[in-house]
Amino acid sequence: MIETVLVEDRGNVRLMTLNRPDKMNAINGAMTNDLKAALAAADADDNVAAVVLTGAGRAFSAGADMKEAQSHAGRGQRANIRASTGSTALYEAIMAIDKPVIAAVSGYALGGGCALVMASDIAVAGESAVLGYPEVKRGLAATAVTPTLVAQIGRKWASELLLLSENISAARAAEIGLVNRVVPDAEVVSTALAMAEILAGYSHDALWMTKRMIRRSADLPLSQAHALARDSMLVMRGFDGE
Repeated sequence: MIETVLVEDRGNVRLMTLNRPDKMNAINGAMTNDLKAALAAADADDNVAAVVLTGAGRAFSAGADMKEAQSHAGRGQRANIRASTGSTALYEAIMAIDKPVIAAVSGYALGGGCALVMASDIAVAGESAVLGYPEVKRGLAATAVTPTLVAQIGRKWASELLLLSENISAARAAEIGLVNRVVPDAEVVSTALAMAEILAGYSHDALWMTKRMIRRSADLPLSQAHALARDSMLVMRGFDGE
């Protein structure tokens, strides 16, 4: 059986590679389950400080496996709801783990593939990378991919990307906050790994708490985020005293 997600440890950094290169790493049910399991395993492993997520071949991920989706035509409403829940749960799994996730984006990152980039904490893209959300252009509603995009870059830019369905370059993606850095194509994974190795050299407890604080602050009013920060500082003093 072909593994849809390859996992390799580089010291305290865990490299995860989407592995359906012949399908441009289109996300099917097996990959969804495998990636969620790999993320959960990384989160539970105290030796892992950071995760790098990339794709094999010429694409990071071209999005949902449309052939698999078409094979489900005519299934019941409950089955459709379960499938939709699986997609959103995958993005939530990236955001929910307490280890920083760095997306290393080469080639195409479209639809659900671009949503994986959005869910990651940091994104490094190659100069020739192409990002976008083609759902509406294909006659589909952009649903599961929308919440994370709006939260990351705001309603105006999200509306332009989702409604016009135009692909954009890595340089443009950096301008509007889709990615953090653009590097030569040959340096995408090495740059992401180097960043992850820097993180791995820091206190793992500090990384853990900082990602939790970033994630929770995004969902809270400022006054509540400040209260949470005060409580978190008390927790970290407990770690420092161990």
